[in-house]
Amino acid sequence: MPATVLATADGGGVFGVLNRQIAPPGVGLVLAAGVFAAAVSAATFALMLAGPARWRPLTRANALGTVFHEGGHALLSIVTGGGVFRIEVTSADTGLTRTWYTSRWSRVPTLFAGYAMPPLAGLGAAALLHRGLAPAVLALAVLAMALVLLVTRDLLTFGIVVALGAAAFATLQWGPGWLQNTLAYLEAWLLLTSELGGVAALVANRIRTGYHGQTDDAAGLAEASGIPAFAWIAGWTALIGWTAWTAVPLLWPAA
Repeated sequence: MPATVLATADGGGVFGVLNRQIAPPGVGLVLAAGVFAAAVSAATFALMLAGPARWRPLTRANALGTVFHEGGHALLSIVTGGGVFRIEVTSADTGLTRTWYTSRWSRVPTLFAGYAMPPLAGLGAAALLHRGLAPAVLALAVLAMALVLLVTRDLLTFGIVVALGAAAFATLQWGPGWLQNTLAYLEAWLLLTSELGGVAALVANRIRTGYHGQTDDAAGLAEASGIPAFAWIAGWTALIGWTAWTAVPLLWPAA
């Protein structure tokens, strides 16, 4: 059954879009989006472990999670009194945020925010979708991409961020209700699951090569805080699990 607009807030502009409701999709679309997101996460993990190149096309859908990961670093650096030089997305599943810190207590939340931001954003998207606010999910995605562009300095990152923002904007402006629902639910699922592969790779890399010589976020947090890397990895894992546990009932269509 095609999605239809249930209600439109008085007036136009930003607030009208944020409050516009669309009838929820069927179970099939929700399941398909979730299965696709899980496959993307599994492919990302396989590729991070030097898996076969055939996984690469599927992992490109993880670019949204990568942008939010790097955006999380940037946001917390600014909130805690630091700043951002630039955000770089070096591939669909890897990136780098160059920030500065005012203190160790600025560095710790900045580093932690990378793996935390996508699942938390996914939970927020699920809460909006539970209320039928797919247009709001798309509008906020456009806003997030626009903010990332402010600290983008290379062509690859620019192209990825513009492509993600343009897809959300075009769907919001001209797409029918069913297409808005499809993209919004895909975004929610991808954000909820995007860091599963990354966290699993953190564990796998330490099993294969040991704890010494690692340069990832968990290693940076261990150095900055004195708390072992495995504790930070466990914290991210728990957070991802909690957001998924909370979000799935919100995403599931009412009977």
